[in-house]
Amino acid sequence: MEAQNEIQQNEEKLNIIIEASALGVWELNLKTRVPKYSKRYLEIIGGYSQEVILTHEELLRHIHPDDMPIREKAFNEAMTSGRLHYESRLIWKDQSIHWMEGRGKVFYDTDNNPDFMIGTIRDITAEKEHQQKLEESEKQFRSLAESLPQLIWETDEKGNALFASGKWKEYTGITPAGEAEWKSIIHPDDYEGNAKAWMHCLETGGLYKYDVRIKNKSDQYRWHAIIGEPVYDKNHKIKKWVGSCTDIHAEKTFTHELEMQVIERTKELQQINASLKESEERYHLMVEEIQDYAILYLNDHGTIENWNLGAQKIKGYKAEEIIGKNFSIFYTESDRDSNLPQRLLTIAKETGKAKHEGWRVRKNGSLFWANVVITAIHNDQKEVIGFSKVTHDLTEKKEAEDQLKQSKLELEEKNTELEKMNKELHSFAYISSHDLQEPLRKIQAFSTLIMEKELPNLTENGKDMFNRMHSAANRMQILINDLLAYSRTNVQERTFEKTDLAKIIDEVKEDMSEELEQKHANIEVMGTCVLKIIPFQFRQLIYNLVSNALKFAKEDVPPHIKIKAVIDDGASFNNSKLSKETSYCHISVSDNGIGFEQQYSERIFEVFQRLHGRSQYTGTGIGLAIVKRIVDNHHGVITASGEKNLGATFDIYIPVL
Repeated sequence: MEAQNEIQQNEEKLNIIIEASALGVWELNLKTRVPKYSKRYLEIIGGYSQEVILTHEELLRHIHPDDMPIREKAFNEAMTSGRLHYESRLIWKDQSIHWMEGRGKVFYDTDNNPDFMIGTIRDITAEKEHQQKLEESEKQFRSLAESLPQLIWETDEKGNALFASGKWKEYTGITPAGEAEWKSIIHPDDYEGNAKAWMHCLETGGLYKYDVRIKNKSDQYRWHAIIGEPVYDKNHKIKKWVGSCTDIHAEKTFTHELEMQVIERTKELQQINASLKESEERYHLMVEEIQDYAILYLNDHGTIENWNLGAQKIKGYKAEEIIGKNFSIFYTESDRDSNLPQRLLTIAKETGKAKHEGWRVRKNGSLFWANVVITAIHNDQKEVIGFSKVTHDLTEKKEAEDQLKQSKLELEEKNTELEKMNKELHSFAYISSHDLQEPLRKIQAFSTLIMEKELPNLTENGKDMFNRMHSAANRMQILINDLLAYSRTNVQERTFEKTDLAKIIDEVKEDMSEELEQKHANIEVMGTCVLKIIPFQFRQLIYNLVSNALKFAKEDVPPHIKIKAVIDDGASFNNSKLSKETSYCHISVSDNGIGFEQQYSERIFEVFQRLHGRSQYTGTGIGLAIVKRIVDNHHGVITASGEKNLGATFDIYIPVL
């Protein structure tokens, strides 16, 4: 009797616990199919009172028809495994639909046959709605990420890739997964520094910022600014990283700087509502951190619903000032009159995307040149529910392009002036070669006849004056010829031909054979180069240098001229005017003549500059100026070095094309 009372008391205690539980408790006799259920169970399946008696078949009618196969499968498997678990929708008597999770355990008789099953049900409708909101938020994040021009990425706390927007595949041809893929697209010169910065941020949790060159599918590198932000859990431990790669190649090109303005750090993500809040924070982080772009979300009528700091920076409005207004407020009056804003939305709605460049209006009324991309956002039924609008301020680039156009016009005007000057120079050359030389030849001819036929009739003073006149006329003839040669080095038609230097030297030796023989001179040639040169001008260059060596030779010492040629990189030559990466043919012409003092090494290339008297050495002082101009015409460099009474050396560096 005492044991029976104890059993009854335990059953009463169990019933009290069951009724107080938030779970619905049920029992099903597997042989008779007769159910038992708690008060909470009846409330969960449709709000029935305790007095209502429902059969097992009546209870099954509450299961959503589409979920019956799931429930039946779970019960059949429970007969073998002994455990029951399933989720299904319930249809209440008021026809509202609720989600339920069922769990249970099978008990067996002495013959090991299923005898009865005890279990619980739990209303999980709120959890399912929570999950649906999470999926919608994630979808909105992915949609916006795909519409942005940046490459959006996400990794776990160790840096392993979790997500990459479609722009990654579109730009690089690969989807980043780990270190190997990342290393394959980063410029070798940038990889080590970037890797160190990334590892440091993984260890310390600091903001990750770095500029690198990323290779596209065409194997071309473009500068990108990478920025990443750690995401913390409720225990303030990093659980993932979210960031973006922004193309800054244009800015690097225009400013010639290796720095870019980085955007202000967004507030640390907070874990308020598990994974749903995390997804929402990640979405806001991605939008807020991109301050070089104005990122807006428009509804299907063009009304602004979302506004980032980049939009405030570029357009001047704070979020509370602009949200709820139509995006046409940014367009000029003429664009609004032509219905441009609505036309862009129509194009985006019909084709998925609309692009446009033009002047836009800031809050203070000033204009800026904008590059705009409007992308249509669709729901599951492929209906347009809104638009993402990304605006980039290209005012500096626009002004630079306009300045470039203006500079081009000015250059064309200057070229016209130069052409006019060239025509005048041609006229001068014609006058010099014809009109000026004709009376000069008559002076020379008549002075020669007088000296030949009338010399006995002249006084000594007269003879001296005629000799001086004849000498002056000859010097003027030489001067005119040298001036013509100097002008031709600039206006001569420049036809570059691949030519062996040895051939040019041989031609000069042949032309000057009489002078060389008369002076008992020797030309020693060591090495040669094959260059793309103007043969006529280069022949004149070698001729002038050899002629210069003969002219300034020592008395009673046979001239010895050495011409050396070798090809090497600019870095191997001791000359700061050369490019270290360019290959040059180094031509050295040296002699054993009277030389010159080193202080005159630059002066000797100037027109009409002479280091010796006319009575001592003939010439007009134009020969080396012609040499300098020919070297300039070949984009080369020439230097001179000498020592008095020890000879002179001319070093010429011509780029090897």
